[in-house]
Amino acid sequence: MRLAIISFTVQGGRTAERLERGFKDLGHQSRAFSVQKLKIPLSKFVETAFRDEEGLVFVGAAGIAVRSIAPCLKGKDRDPAVIVVDELGNFTVSLLSGHLGGANELALAAASILGAQPVITTATDINHAFAVDLFAKKNELAIDDLKEAKEISAAVLRGEPVGFFSDFPVEGRIPEPLTEGVWRRKNIHVTCHSSDGNSAGFPGRGTSRLRLIPRAAVLGMGCRRGVSTAAVEEAARQMLSGSGFDERAVRMLASIELKRDEAALVELAAARGLLWNVFSAEELQKVDGSFAESEFVRGVTGVGNVCERAALAGAGMRGKKAVLAAGRRVFPSVTAAIAVEEITIRF
Repeated sequence: MRLAIISFTVQGGRTAERLERGFKDLGHQSRAFSVQKLKIPLSKFVETAFRDEEGLVFVGAAGIAVRSIAPCLKGKDRDPAVIVVDELGNFTVSLLSGHLGGANELALAAASILGAQPVITTATDINHAFAVDLFAKKNELAIDDLKEAKEISAAVLRGEPVGFFSDFPVEGRIPEPLTEGVWRRKNIHVTCHSSDGNSAGFPGRGTSRLRLIPRAAVLGMGCRRGVSTAAVEEAARQMLSGSGFDERAVRMLASIELKRDEAALVELAAARGLLWNVFSAEELQKVDGSFAESEFVRGVTGVGNVCERAALAGAGMRGKKAVLAAGRRVFPSVTAAIAVEEITIRF
């Protein structure tokens, strides 16, 4: 993690330096700062740290930390980890983003460095209960609805059975009170599909479903040279919505080597925060499967189908099984397909 450590007294500075060294030994990128030596106001320092760092450590009073971070808060899925350590290094307190930001783990690491007492107040942690947000972070799943995630955590703490469904293989023992394959009042569904997509038989009335979305899909595209960005964006939107895929499930845009510098595709990948990968005609030709071939496309690119083959090639890059989830669709000047990497969900 990228960590900024801020202290307020001479003794606090010594503790901050111990933390800086200790965090570096653990592989973190840590830097210690003294408020007396800052060239900008503390408020500006904290604002910048919230934007640029993954964790913020206050060595001093918790009240200072609370007042300093209050104007910067955006949401538990966006805020960095924040912990507070007293200047003598006796206690390390997880203050903000305990699970998604990693503050609980950071507080434990700080305690180990200093020989301190960690203070963790998250209910699921102190009750040794299943935490849906921690599970999502471990498996790199996007949480569709943070409010619903909070309600599921409350249900777990009450001991209420929670349904669990996954479109992907599951490894490890499913913890109580989760019940696999049985719809309950509250349910968790690991899926790449949107709320309007494949619902695994979701009954709807009287129940709710929290979707946890893995970035396991690859959007394969072919296009005419010089196609507009608007045409490519519209094709991507229609392809995903028409196939019932959540846009957050897509991690990569893939095409053929000839399109490496195609401005519209490059811009689409950048705008959506996607990896951009291209494959040679020879690599695409080696992709196994039955594809909708075009002799015209073969004459131009050397392979009869770009979008389906590129999607599968991209989804298989990490050595896992790839499945063509949505075959080629033709849009104005664009073709598109979706493949999904068969990831494993782990408890």
